[in-house]
Amino acid sequence: MLFWQTKTMTMMYKKIARAINKADIDTHPCDYLNFFCLGKREKPPEALQMLKADTPASKMARHGRGMIYVHSKAMVVDDIYAIVGSANINQRSMDGRRDSEIAMGCWETMPGTENLVTDGHVQGLRKGLWAEHLGAYEDVFELPQSLECVKRVQELGAANWQRYVHNTAWQTSTEQDAGHMMRYPIKVSKSGDISAATQSSFFPDTTAPILGTKSSYLPSRLTV
Repeated sequence: MLFWQTKTMTMMYKKIARAINKADIDTHPCDYLNFFCLGKREKPPEALQMLKADTPASKMARHGRGMIYVHSKAMVVDDIYAIVGSANINQRSMDGRRDSEIAMGCWETMPGTENLVTDGHVQGLRKGLWAEHLGAYEDVFELPQSLECVKRVQELGAANWQRYVHNTAWQTSTEQDAGHMMRYPIKVSKSGDISAATQSSFFPDTTAPILGTKSSYLPSRLTV
């Protein structure tokens, strides 16, 4: 999964890089597209000694690290349109004869008109999600399309990642209450190429390579 995820991100960044080159402007693909993941520091469980030693679970627990998995999918477009659903982009969700899925899309108009509202409930959803996951909400977030906002979110995401991977024991509840939206640990070149942004090239406490590895026994066309 991580291998094909990396391939998808590379494809997207390279498309942006080609568009930048065609427009002949001095900018970077990460000024337009960024990826994040969720994780948090938390107090190690009291039953830590009951976990099997030298496993990813015991290492994460000992360091007070915990990944956050969210099954629902949400998209907010220009603070105007929002869609929240359960489907994945795979055969099981899209076939129509297998998994049951549900989604809701919404937008808001001015009373008595068809003019779309840009500062209503859809924007409120985006602001609430940003405040929850970044650990704060700042004035610069009012203009998410601005480069200043993009850079600030990158900074907060990078700081959250550094807090997550720091190899010190959990200290206080302040760490647990901090933001948990972390910048995905990759470096992106101006040409759109991707490399791991960590020295070990692995996610902490695991043997999972950040860029993934291609399976030697599953066919490339397999979709589950």
